[in-house]
Amino acid sequence: MKRGAGKRAFEILRKASKPLYWCDRCNVPLLTRVCGVCGGEGRPVKLTPPADARPALGLEHVQLWKLIESELDAGCPYPRRRIVLLNKVPYVDSADEVIIDGYVIGHRYYDLVRGSWRFKPVYYGVSAILKSKVGYYAVADVEILKRGFELHAEDLLEANLPRRGSEKFVAIGTTSGYEGVGVYTKRKRVRVLKSWKAKSFEWNAANPSWLDAVRANEARLAILEQEAVDFLKNVAGKYKLPPVVSFSGGKDSLVAFWLSQKAFGKVTLLFNDTGLELPETVDYVKRVAQSSGSELIVASAGDAFWRGLEVMGPPARDYRWCCKVAKLVPTAKAVRERFAGGALSIVGQRRAESASRARSPRVYRNKWLPDVVVAAPIHSWSALEVWLYIFKERLPVNPLYFRGFDRLGCWLCPAIEMGEAEAVREQHPELWARWESYLRAFSEKAGLGEAWVKLGLWRWLAVPGDIKRVAQRFSGQEASVVSRGPRFSVETEDGEVRVELKGFGGALSPEGLAEALSSLGTVEVSEGGLKLNGAPVKVEGAGGVLRVSVRNAERADGIARAVIRAAYCVGCGSCELWCPKGAVKVTGGRFRVDLAACAHCGMCNAVCPVAEYAVRAQVLEEALSSHRAKRVQAA
Repeated sequence: MKRGAGKRAFEILRKASKPLYWCDRCNVPLLTRVCGVCGGEGRPVKLTPPADARPALGLEHVQLWKLIESELDAGCPYPRRRIVLLNKVPYVDSADEVIIDGYVIGHRYYDLVRGSWRFKPVYYGVSAILKSKVGYYAVADVEILKRGFELHAEDLLEANLPRRGSEKFVAIGTTSGYEGVGVYTKRKRVRVLKSWKAKSFEWNAANPSWLDAVRANEARLAILEQEAVDFLKNVAGKYKLPPVVSFSGGKDSLVAFWLSQKAFGKVTLLFNDTGLELPETVDYVKRVAQSSGSELIVASAGDAFWRGLEVMGPPARDYRWCCKVAKLVPTAKAVRERFAGGALSIVGQRRAESASRARSPRVYRNKWLPDVVVAAPIHSWSALEVWLYIFKERLPVNPLYFRGFDRLGCWLCPAIEMGEAEAVREQHPELWARWESYLRAFSEKAGLGEAWVKLGLWRWLAVPGDIKRVAQRFSGQEASVVSRGPRFSVETEDGEVRVELKGFGGALSPEGLAEALSSLGTVEVSEGGLKLNGAPVKVEGAGGVLRVSVRNAERADGIARAVIRAAYCVGCGSCELWCPKGAVKVTGGRFRVDLAACAHCGMCNAVCPVAEYAVRAQVLEEALSSHRAKRVQAA
């Protein structure tokens, strides 16, 4: 679950949670209460919503044990199981509950300030340290244990403490039956971070494999498969559209593809190559298509992201121009070309992935392609159900899942956590070095400081409060409001609209401006100048500032968007794709308009990512600056 989900989102995800059980005889996770091997009743496993636990696989599994030993400065006090679950929990960055033998033993999380992963023992992980006396611990003679308490030397009956101020975690136990976790401060005190009433437990003697877990859950997996296949057949029968699987190269789309094959036989695959996919994913998608004999449609964005980057600056979670440029436009274009009469788009979308996906229906119409119906056969599946099904069917998964990756897709997506970026840095240092070099240059030019890059502040325009507090501790300064995209201003006076672009160093031809303004009315280009709906248009440029003034203009916002499009077009093709008259074509990296065919509907302005996000960014930045100024005055 993403950081800062909020109460409403948390409640939505809680409702999307599915119960998880544990068979204490077979020592395997159960999707239903009864074990399919021994017939015994499973023990409920309490996890943080949305309780979307996944297996720790490959490198992630290996690194977990090393991390635990490094944090404890000792051998591992926990049994090294082949079956280990990780469950995402809310935090300022990447964080997971670690589950062994059906017990939460600790939290694996990414420390933004340190720039490294850490492990904090909690609950049964603390109990194991206290029992084994392995790692750092303290046994106190106190009646109660609460967060914020500080235990003095005289309170301790027994202890093995780390170096003072090291921030190493200490497992705490009391003679009164409380347990907790804390840190040893520079003042020679153990400060309690979290506490709870101790619960008894015993480690299991068995160390089963994931195939043993599959056997214990085969009946449930068979039901899930049959329901999903029937669902796909029913949807296809209702809409009578050719099926195509949106195949990202991830585990969820792999299962959606496999189920689609069981429902329809061979199906077409559609892969959106954003230009930011890891090379392993590109190769993997081709291999799956080839081995299955499926037609593969590649919706390629080429270098659209990097061209957009020059104009728009780094994308952010609240400034995701990249999705339109690198995903929506090439995908919509490919679908229109291949499925002119519409299609049934089968996706691997799951409701436990986010609050927005939990709210999304299982079948819906695509907003941008009215003839496309989207169907999500595994909408209600958990990550564990997906993985167990993959193991059961022995499906060929993307090798990146065994190299430390949990999330696949654009490797520099602003939605990533910095902990996830570590996997990119480790596996493809050349890619991350390129991106980090760009970010540092951007940061230095804007005077943003080290925190902007190291803490990943570039991922937001409006930096969230918890991240702001981390940045404050790191640098001693509040996170700055960062200007991105074209800078512009709009003024209206006496029926005249004046648009000013600041920092514009290019050349704007009268023909290019005329083609952009044609979205708003009839344009005339002559030796005497440019006119819009019979009114003169004045263009001035000097010192990196471009001014465009239009007389008798009624739509100031439309004028501003048209001028931005004309000045900063990145050739993404959105205007060409959505023009209802086919009057717009992208040639030589920018749009051209057939003035005779243009209907002046303004659609090209509405769908231009550069214009849309330039306006959106500036409105948000002005609001943030105003809010900060008011806080300063109030102080």
